[in-house]
Amino acid sequence: MKFANPLFLIALSAVLIPLIIHLFNFRRYKTVYFSNVKMLQEVLQKTKKESRLQQYIVLALRMLAIAALVMAFAQAYLPKNKIDTKNGNVVSIFVDNSFSMDANAKDGNLLYDAIEAAKNVVNAFSYGDDFVLTTHDFSAKESHLLNKDEILSLLDDIQVSPQSRSMAEIVAFANNTASYSTKSNHLNYYISDFQKNALDVKALDADTSAYHFLIPIETRPTDNVSLDSCWFLAPVFNLGQNVTLTVRIHNYGTTDVEKLPVKLYVNGEQKALAAVDVKAESSADYQLNYTITGEAIQCGVIRIDDSPITFDDELYFVYEVAENNSVLVVQSTPNRYLKALYGMDSLFVYQEMNDKQVNYSQFAQCGLLVLDQLKTISTGLAYEVVKYVEGGGMLLVFPSEEMDVKSVNALLAQLMVGRYGEKEQRQLKAGHINEESVYFSGAIRNTRQQFDMPTATMYYPISAGDGVMEEVMTFEDGSLLLSSYACGKGRVMLSAVAMNDAFGDAHRNALFFVPLHNAAIMNVKQIQLYHLIGRDDYVTLRNTATSADKVFTVRAQDASMDFIPEQRLSGGETMLYFHSQISKSGFYDVFLDDVKLTSIACNLNRNESDLNYYDAEDLEELVGEQAQIMDAQTKDLSKHIADNFNGTPLWRYFLLLAIACVIAEICVLRFWRVKAK
Repeated sequence: MKFANPLFLIALSAVLIPLIIHLFNFRRYKTVYFSNVKMLQEVLQKTKKESRLQQYIVLALRMLAIAALVMAFAQAYLPKNKIDTKNGNVVSIFVDNSFSMDANAKDGNLLYDAIEAAKNVVNAFSYGDDFVLTTHDFSAKESHLLNKDEILSLLDDIQVSPQSRSMAEIVAFANNTASYSTKSNHLNYYISDFQKNALDVKALDADTSAYHFLIPIETRPTDNVSLDSCWFLAPVFNLGQNVTLTVRIHNYGTTDVEKLPVKLYVNGEQKALAAVDVKAESSADYQLNYTITGEAIQCGVIRIDDSPITFDDELYFVYEVAENNSVLVVQSTPNRYLKALYGMDSLFVYQEMNDKQVNYSQFAQCGLLVLDQLKTISTGLAYEVVKYVEGGGMLLVFPSEEMDVKSVNALLAQLMVGRYGEKEQRQLKAGHINEESVYFSGAIRNTRQQFDMPTATMYYPISAGDGVMEEVMTFEDGSLLLSSYACGKGRVMLSAVAMNDAFGDAHRNALFFVPLHNAAIMNVKQIQLYHLIGRDDYVTLRNTATSADKVFTVRAQDASMDFIPEQRLSGGETMLYFHSQISKSGFYDVFLDDVKLTSIACNLNRNESDLNYYDAEDLEELVGEQAQIMDAQTKDLSKHIADNFNGTPLWRYFLLLAIACVIAEICVLRFWRVKAK
């Protein structure tokens, strides 16, 4: 037995008071005067032994009553755990306010029940304890210690949030705030529906400095169908092109779904309609085909109808229809073969630039930069090329018949790619093409067909280099004809031959054209289809580096909100950070000084779509001794928590004992004499 207020035990010395009174007062004899002998009949007939017994009983009852009162005020209790409470507690309470908590419950929704359970937890502790409130929002109000009144006030302000954090993130955030407290005991209470895909037991196991308590909110099983994701098969979009959009639909329910309507809208116009079947507890991919009829940025949305869970019934996406892609060629003399390859294709904007008059500002605007047969490369040109490639550009290098190998290799060394060897003049035929390369993707259908391979009469050997290399085409002896390298955010492609007659017939061979053509197409930087709210918290804009005084603005297309994001400049890119400012799915436009730059699509995270939960028994088995499970439906949860933490309180029983002793004393003094007549 322990005491919450042990100093009150000093008052136990008060039990000496009735003892002293007994010793000095009860031994006095009283003289009774009477004038008539008849009065003797009313005198009680007592023996000396009987009188002493009564006195001892009264004395014991009085001493016991005083002792019981002292024990009651000292708040005696029977401890149930080994937690030392003398230095106080810091109580961290996590309230799950994700979308799954918006489901219906007996008294409203699950979030309401969670808030009431959190209030009961708070009321189980004293005003001297510190409190930490955590939700999926990770708001500024949740990043500092609270007193009892403050946390009770904040609990009433909790709303359903689109954010969805992992258990590890929640534990780390709460512990960081609790670290500001000087209290010795750290108690973590997690109030949630405990979805199976969200509870990470390892996060609790890693936090051994705190005591963990899980309070599951009772839920009802609910079937749900979700639009999981979507993607295109084509990397580039053109006006009038037939495209295929693949949609993944997930059925989290226990029954099969048949003939579920799936509708596709682009810029508000319905483009496709399908009826899909999805087996229970599985996913299926379906293809929606349509023709692109608009230019620039296209805003699309896929819709299904699946009540009552509707937050994942819409999937927003955006893509850009490329009008053209700029190809910039830096050369000493014009090359009609390059012009035929890129300049005659309506997909590209072809631009030539003499190596003596290079406008470096044009580099950031081109998708493919070609260094065609340059004899030497100046340090200024090398610096701008490295900057362009590392920022995400695509570089294609053709050697010159009279090339200064050291000058060109100095540039390639900075890019950490392959190097050119000394020129070799001998006939060598191409022997192998990498059909799995992205540069040949979709170009070769019959792999058994015998191709007419290009032949080189002169070439420059290419070494493997320091970076990650991909063989695109090789000669019969295994040496490299075309090779590709990753460099920063961009890529570099090296050719062992140039596109002129002196190097052979490669410039007349279709197999040699394919990877060069695809290199220009693939570098059309397609914007990200969509961002997930709470996970993709920033967007990268290419070729938008500007001064810090320029202001970017993000505006919702439905005019529901607009804000100024944080911006960071990096090379030729600008990164815009949202910091949880976007909380609603839909389309958002990015402006720079009221000029629209692009559009982005934001969707709610699909983590909440899987409505499978752990019940109390599952949690007991899962967490073991790492945490203790509590029932949110307990009649008096506050008392249960206090009893569980402080032990079984005994003050009520001692108070009742004191009252019983007083009543017993009255009865002894009042009725003993009557029974003794």
